[in-house]
Amino acid sequence: MTTEGKPMTSENGSCNSTTPGSDQPEIELRPGGAGFQRLSRPPGINPPPPGFNTRNSSNFDDLADAFAGSFTVTNTPNDPNRPHPRFAQFKMKGSSLPQDERRKKLLSVQKQRRDDLINHARCLAMGEFEGDDQDVDDGDEEDMDTTEFRQRRMAKSYKKQLMLSEWLVEVPEDLSTHWVLILCPEGRRNFVVASNGITKVYSKNGKQVKKFPSNIPGGSRTQKRRNSYSILDCIFSEKEKIFYILDMMCWDGFQYYDCDTEFRMSWVQQKFIENKDELMDSSRMNPYRFLPLPVYQCTPESIHSALNSSLPFQDKLDGLLIYHKQVHYMPGYTPLVGWLKGFMVPELLNIQVSEEIMAQKPNDYAGMKVMLKSTFERVEKEKKSIKDGEMESETAKAE
Repeated sequence: MTTEGKPMTSENGSCNSTTPGSDQPEIELRPGGAGFQRLSRPPGINPPPPGFNTRNSSNFDDLADAFAGSFTVTNTPNDPNRPHPRFAQFKMKGSSLPQDERRKKLLSVQKQRRDDLINHARCLAMGEFEGDDQDVDDGDEEDMDTTEFRQRRMAKSYKKQLMLSEWLVEVPEDLSTHWVLILCPEGRRNFVVASNGITKVYSKNGKQVKKFPSNIPGGSRTQKRRNSYSILDCIFSEKEKIFYILDMMCWDGFQYYDCDTEFRMSWVQQKFIENKDELMDSSRMNPYRFLPLPVYQCTPESIHSALNSSLPFQDKLDGLLIYHKQVHYMPGYTPLVGWLKGFMVPELLNIQVSEEIMAQKPNDYAGMKVMLKSTFERVEKEKKSIKDGEMESETAKAE
């Protein structure tokens, strides 16, 4: 029995939807029913996404359609003319802040780094270090007077302030374009600080070895600008009484730690030209002269010319320092600065050098690798003996 406009339920519980005057066939909607028919997907309706439960469907064509609608096979998956497939999933981190504030924040971080370098340079120049007391045991502090304690604290502060090189064992591919060369005379590497009207010289381990007035900005009490200071990386020649300037970290109160090598070295040459008479003067107020070392390009022609011409100093050649042009001044060892003996150049760079430089080669020299291995073993042995000596000294004090 059928009621107009209402579905009629059959004996097996299925619902037959009929409409008077309609030509549509009766469709059994219950799967497995006698009149069950599968409807094709109406146009304009997207297929179900992957993972959609199709437990009642055994038609693999539908499953293939679903996968085909979800994946795109193309030779240009990241076509710039189309939206990126992950664009809808992208979320802006920190997008709650306006762009102007984010710009200021980034500039503040960059400025903070520069301020840290300025403060570091000022502390080195003025001898004002905070937090270094933790390097000295409290018990040691009680057993020494104030002057002795301050000297010990300062020595630790000036330790490891030089940018040191590594042996050049691998030739950079961009050697001729991104590196520069400095010929180094025999001498002692020093950290020179001119401030408060006096010039102080420190060794690599932070020990003060000299103190004198100089014409370096900040290095003499006769200078008008009392608050000025300068920090230099030098090689001292005892024979010539000259400080050869390798690098410049500060000059007349301006710091250059965050400047690249090419700029720093060109600036050293410029400042020397401006102050040549004062820096090369030898007097009671400037007992030691200061002279910058020339800089060479690392092209084969330039290296060959530098090592086959007269040296720019009277001392013997100690070796070659090779700097990457873009490296900032970073205290400590760095692979961006290489070290090489002059007689090793033909072996490593295949560039001939003068007979005078080749004469420096040791008689037992058996190649660069053998020499470096023996050098490392000797250094490690010396470190171990020094450490053992310190331990024995501490044990003797404790007894």
